[in-house]
Amino acid sequence: MDAYAGIDVAFAKRKTLPIVVCVRRDGRLEPLSLRRGAAPQPPRGQGNVKTLDPTVLAEFAEETVRYLRAVEVRFGVSIVRVGIDAPSDPSTDLEPRRKAELALDQRRISCFTTPSDQKFREIRVKVENHLVGGGAVARMPHANQLWMLVGFELFRRLRLEWECLEVFPQATVALLGVGGVHKTRDGGIESQLAAVARFTGWPTPPLPKALAQAGYGRLHDCLDAYLAAWVASLDLNAREPLGCPPNDVIWVPRLAGTGSPLILDGAKVHLP
Repeated sequence: MDAYAGIDVAFAKRKTLPIVVCVRRDGRLEPLSLRRGAAPQPPRGQGNVKTLDPTVLAEFAEETVRYLRAVEVRFGVSIVRVGIDAPSDPSTDLEPRRKAELALDQRRISCFTTPSDQKFREIRVKVENHLVGGGAVARMPHANQLWMLVGFELFRRLRLEWECLEVFPQATVALLGVGGVHKTRDGGIESQLAAVARFTGWPTPPLPKALAQAGYGRLHDCLDAYLAAWVASLDLNAREPLGCPPNDVIWVPRLAGTGSPLILDGAKVHLP
């Protein structure tokens, strides 16, 4: 059976990587119960300092591949595509922001700027000087960008195994019209899950507790991973590129006009 994975990239110390793996059953996109029984466990992050160690990141990505392969064996599925909530590649030195990020800007969807390789070299020196000088880990400069190095390594390694798509759940929920309340606030998970359930058919009813067995981490992490898996499950004609494929693009669902069909793996789903 074909399956589709979604990864909400995180590398906080001892945090389990939020991953959701979905299959289609009776027209619904249902997550596998990854927390039940003898299912394997995803890798755990090691914190921002370790993002500067390429060997650590390579092993983390390798553990992720081993985990996904173990899921395939445990549940008898074959992963077709993986949606990863992180930049797939650095920017170039010629442009201040990637084309994908500029496309988000045009839609008034905020996101962090992805540095170029040269900028990341400068960031590395700045962080190392901070730590050598006795600076606190909690005050490391560019902490809101270091996690991108984890994403780059996941894309590099996972692309050898599966088709990988860069996704951004915040852009997806903005297109669904439910991005106004952040998922960490009261009602945020409920509204976002209800909106996506209109298209995926899961869960019914759209209650957040359904996410508890879908993956590890907090419910809003599992929701982002599910949103990533949803985009990964869509055929090319059912998703829209924001930016310039193949390596400077964020994929989102292609939402047709009211009453127009959205094609999901050959099945027509009409928008309310």
